[in-house]
Amino acid sequence: MENKKLWTPIRTKPRQEKKLCRYCAANNIPYYLPLIQKTHSYGNRKETFSKPMFSGYVFCRINENLFPKLQLSNALVYKITMNGHTERTLIKELKAIRIFERMSNSGTIEISPELIAGTAIEITRGLFQGITGVVQCRKGKLMLIVNIELLGQTAAVEINASDLEKQ
Repeated sequence: MENKKLWTPIRTKPRQEKKLCRYCAANNIPYYLPLIQKTHSYGNRKETFSKPMFSGYVFCRINENLFPKLQLSNALVYKITMNGHTERTLIKELKAIRIFERMSNSGTIEISPELIAGTAIEITRGLFQGITGVVQCRKGKLMLIVNIELLGQTAAVEINASDLEKQ
């Protein structure tokens, strides 16, 4: 039973998720990397790109024999030990993540869990573009109250999460 292939979370080196996926694809190792679409504005130009939903993690279907082969990618740090029960739980969670991934990529939801109270941000779009501030609190799923300093005074402004970037 120990040689059975299980879906396993693999911790990658920073910004190496897509590299590990390319390696898995080239070596016929099943993998899943949940991606979300992010749009950035650069002046008059907008650019959309895919970003890992969970930075630092790729889910691979491997066993103990395949793990050393995966290490040859030079993109991973470690794997999380799995068994049949933990794999069943992971698969349920991955199914839910897949739904979030589809909704996010269709524009239905915005996932920005890193934007919590106290987070330093830069406003990337809108009237306050280029101004930095600090998240005061969330207001619903997509809106944030941000404190910005103007002329020595602090003002609280309601801003869409998609118009901000964590500093």
